[in-house]
Amino acid sequence: MFAQLPNSSKKFNSTKPNKLIKLSLLLLILLLLGSQLPLLITTFVPLSNQGKVLSKLYLPATANAANPAPLLVILGGSEGGMGMTGDRRAAVRQGYLDAGFALLVVGYFGLPGIPSGLDRIELSGVLDVIENTRSNPVVDAEKLSVLGVSKGAELALLLASRSAQISTVVAVVGSEVVFGSPEWYSTSSSWSWQGQAMPFVPFSWRSALPLVQGDFRRGYEIAMQNQQAYQRALIPVQQMQADVLFVSGTADELWPSSEMSDRMMHRLQQHQYRYRYQHLKIPGGGHGGLARQYQPEIIEFLVESQR
Repeated sequence: MFAQLPNSSKKFNSTKPNKLIKLSLLLLILLLLGSQLPLLITTFVPLSNQGKVLSKLYLPATANAANPAPLLVILGGSEGGMGMTGDRRAAVRQGYLDAGFALLVVGYFGLPGIPSGLDRIELSGVLDVIENTRSNPVVDAEKLSVLGVSKGAELALLLASRSAQISTVVAVVGSEVVFGSPEWYSTSSSWSWQGQAMPFVPFSWRSALPLVQGDFRRGYEIAMQNQQAYQRALIPVQQMQADVLFVSGTADELWPSSEMSDRMMHRLQQHQYRYRYQHLKIPGGGHGGLARQYQPEIIEFLVESQR
């Protein structure tokens, strides 16, 4: 006679593993969707007014058809708009005008009638307004300088690498690569060329966290660790046919502009660049205010390059 085994008080629940599998699959799907969400949003966010810009031309008192003024194009950064046209920048504007430059301030996003955000901005639109201004009889079409600050410096270097008409570039706290659009929804490029988005260094989830926390430099440094994207996004500064002045601060809190400017200087040297190139590195300088603080040095470089 066999002893009767006691009834187990715990019964095996065959539905529990199935629930765990379903939950795991759901979590995986949510993670995959989350990782692609910015790209999906970017794909479906309509772009408007691409290739359109606004501009305002200031002329020095000495400019006329018999004495045309060299043209200086001003490109602002990720703040958008046309800050150089405001009353607060009147003294800065006057400094360039007193030096004899015709001043063309270009707004490429953030104003009515032009792109609303810094997302896949078409370079040809900026080049077109510059070319139209060069046809002005009081502007010296052979002497064209471009000065950009931050994202505007990124743009200035891109323009000069594609236009042989630009004879001088001043890149203040600029970048050596194209970075992703800073728009909150975007994993797209900041710039386009002839209708095609340019290769860029994207912001990953890992780099986005410091950005959200306000540690912008750390966010950019993490993004730059993507070496494959970084190499594709390098701005071909060696293709420029212009004198170039890099201005940077060693304590730049947004991105490592000094280190990137040093690397561009090294790249120009490696390619035996035949134009003048100089790096004005400000010890302890931050990301903002350098174009204003070092305007005399910038003007000196511009004037010498136009001789």
